[in-house]
Amino acid sequence: MFSKQEADFRLSMRRGLAAAMLGVAALSLGACASQSQNRYSYRDVGHATSVEFGTVMATRPVDIRGQNTGAGGLVGGAAGGLAMSNVGRGSGNVAAILGGALVGAVAGAVAEQAISDRTGVEYVVTLATGRTITIVQEQAANEPVFGPGQRVMVQANGTYQRVLSADHLPTETSRPKGIKVVD
Repeated sequence: MFSKQEADFRLSMRRGLAAAMLGVAALSLGACASQSQNRYSYRDVGHATSVEFGTVMATRPVDIRGQNTGAGGLVGGAAGGLAMSNVGRGSGNVAAILGGALVGAVAGAVAEQAISDRTGVEYVVTLATGRTITIVQEQAANEPVFGPGQRVMVQANGTYQRVLSADHLPTETSRPKGIKVVD
């Protein structure tokens, strides 16, 4: 049996470990930033992206449900089990650990989902080809929302598309020099 001082020390160490695990989980989940107008994935670097021009017809704010990886539930369950490991003895201790793990897992899963959910904008864009498309994209706080009538470009790279301003691009250009196109 442990002295009161040893038991208090073990409890504080377990609580510290649980807090550290939650902190690591929060940092790792926060690092899962996704793409927006000005944020690209490392996978996009060095890859060509096709562009089509169009006009925004309409926009509306949308909620984007993030992906729940299960990491929050695992970390929460471990932290809850650790936090309750000094409660009770024998089968009471096992029940306390299991109960703490269950409550921690639920709380961790809910926290992970809340962290991964975000807001975005749905754009309805009519392309220069006459085709109309919709694109939902994340909207960082410092990024503009393009309004109806605004000229935009739609970048397409595999399955990911994004809407960007085309105001800074010319509407007409000459064929590049040194290129001969033969029909």
